[in-house]
Amino acid sequence: MSKSYIKKIKLSYIEGWINKRLKRNVISIGFDVATYSTGVAILRTTDSYLIVEQVHIIKVPKLPKNATTKQMLNNVNLFLSQLDALKQEISKKYFLNINRIEDCFMLKNVKSLKALARYGILAYDRFKNISKDIDLIMPLSARSKVGFKKSQVGVSGIKLKKEIMNYINGLLGTKIKEHDISDAIVLALGGLIKNE
Repeated sequence: MSKSYIKKIKLSYIEGWINKRLKRNVISIGFDVATYSTGVAILRTTDSYLIVEQVHIIKVPKLPKNATTKQMLNNVNLFLSQLDALKQEISKKYFLNINRIEDCFMLKNVKSLKALARYGILAYDRFKNISKDIDLIMPLSARSKVGFKKSQVGVSGIKLKKEIMNYINGLLGTKIKEHDISDAIVLALGGLIKNE
């Protein structure tokens, strides 16, 4: 019989690495909201283990700089249809104790900010009735909760994403290759920290 989860790690190992206690016997979901590729991760704890249950990516097409409102709304509809399908699948398996959605932050581009805000609030709206504790959280706050620190001041962009991915792969003993997934795991794991 094959296992139905991705990875199972001793809670004592995780807690030793991040130097924080995790909540027991709960399920947490994290949404790394992005303009074109949103990562989703579901983590579950038992009395002794952290289990990476499931990961998922919601993708929409990249839009040209001069995209029309109709093109943007088409992407919203595509995001929403995938989000609804994911919710239907998840709601058959879990009631989520914790839901952490990346809060949007100001980028160089107002259109990107608007897309992030739309997708974040859609994730909030669609999952609020299958999540007990739901909140928006800034990426920096989530990273701090799980003990991630940059290698040096000024690290950003792709290099920062790679450092976060390496941190999560080291912590969980995984081989994640998508930064959207590692960021979603950071959010879900942050929700599991006791006295958050």
